[in-house]
This record gives sequence, structure tokens and C-alpha cells, in this order.
Amino acid sequence: MSSDTPPPSPCRADAPAGGRGASERRSEILEVLGETGRFLTARQLHVLIAARGHDTGLSTVYRTLRVADAAGRLEVVHDSSGKAYRLLPDTHQHRLECRGCGEGVPFVSEALEEWIEGLGSRYGFTDVRHAVNVTGTCTRCP
Repeated sequence: MSSDTPPPSPCRADAPAGGRGASERRSEILEVLGETGRFLTARQLHVLIAARGHDTGLSTVYRTLRVADAAGRLEVVHDSSGKAYRLLPDTHQHRLECRGCGEGVPFVSEALEEWIEGLGSRYGFTDVRHAVNVTGTCTRCP
């Protein structure tokens, strides 16, 4: 090593926190969001990630949600607490799910697709996306 080259720093700014890289943290954030299957705010998602023992920062959660939303991977709703996010499935699907045990079956509905397509155009919306989960109680649950 030449005398004008500084020694390596023990604490590099570009080193991943906790030994995890940025892409691993982003994947974890989306994984947790997908596992819940429900709408969560960034803060709620951050709490769930922390409960798993990970030190992912809130700003990383916000950044990941912003990128995933721009890529069309999220469904976003606005409520009194701000924006809430839900991960869209990799494939377009509708599900009928049991409120008791959580079991579900996918279903297809051309009538629903046509209605949603018309709904967007009727109200002047473009890039309309949807995910439909219908709930009920299956025959195995009381």
C-alpha cells in the first residue's frame, strides 16, 4: 500500500446495515407486506419488520413502497391515517377466502372485469388496477 493511500475504514458508509444489502431489505419489506395480505401504512409495516428483529429504517420502507408503487406492484388507498399499501399478486387473480380458517380459492369473472373497465372510463380514470378478495365462511368452519 502506498503512503498516500488511506487505510481502509472500519466503518464504511456504503456497507449494508446489519450485513444485509439494500435489495435484501427491499425484498423483506415486500415479503412482509405480501404475507399480511391487507393494507398497511409504512409505519405499520415498519413495526412488523422491527418485530421480526430487523433494523430496516423507516425511510427504507417509504423508499421501497414508492418504487414498488411506481412499478405497479402495489394497490394504494388513502384513508384518515394517510396512504396504506397492499402487495398485488404476481398474477392477476380474484380470491374467495374464508374468514374463519383463511383458506381460499381463486375465481374468474368476466362480468367483474368488464364492470371495472367501464368504471374507470365512466369516471375519467386511467391505469385502473384492482385486486379482489371476497370473504365468506367455508363449510368446514362454524
